[in-house]
Amino acid sequence: MGFLSKTQVALALLLASSQTLAVAQSRPSSTAKSDQTPSMIRVATIVDRIERDRQDIHVYEASRPLNLPWFSELAIAVPGDRHVPLDFLQGSSVGLVRDSKSMNEWALYSNVVAGGEPEGLTLADNIFRVRKVIVCTPRHAIELHMGGWVYRVKPGQVLLVLG
Repeated sequence: MGFLSKTQVALALLLASSQTLAVAQSRPSSTAKSDQTPSMIRVATIVDRIERDRQDIHVYEASRPLNLPWFSELAIAVPGDRHVPLDFLQGSSVGLVRDSKSMNEWALYSNVVAGGEPEGLTLADNIFRVRKVIVCTPRHAIELHMGGWVYRVKPGQVLLVLG
């Protein structure tokens, strides 16, 4: 089975969101509005995005190579609440929206397909499934080796493998 084109992905997301709206609109009128449309929740800030176009990306955790699942992009995230781990995102859909305060950062939202839009429009190119969550700690340092240079993830940050 081949890869889906961007148009096919956008159509699938449009279909899923329209089905969600149809289900929400078919609920009885006594249901509160907050129950009808789950909201998007900002869970982290993305400080760096690394696209798959670099074929020589190697990820190491505590100096050991990691085998990653297929991905389209890697993202370095800073949790919104430092005491809440982002492990719960694994297997879920997330959306990335450019941060209105900093042009170099992106806001990471969960509950993307089910909810409405935040301030800006979320394009199909910025909706992903989280395939793996890797937390960087002082004991488990994460390094990305790409084309002769090394990117070191800071302790407390999280490497998200997005597909």
